[in-house]
Amino acid sequence: MAVWKCQECGNAVEARCKPGKCKACGASKDKLVKEAPAQK
Repeated sequence: MAVWKCQECGNAVEARCKPGKCKACGASKDKLVKEAPAQK
């Protein structure tokens, strides 16, 4: 699983594939960037 963060609103979503758009603000998928996985 990867964490995708919206550059518009800062919302983070955990998903296998890049979401089509931000669920919080509706920004297009090109605004979503892959975050580094959290260290345990």
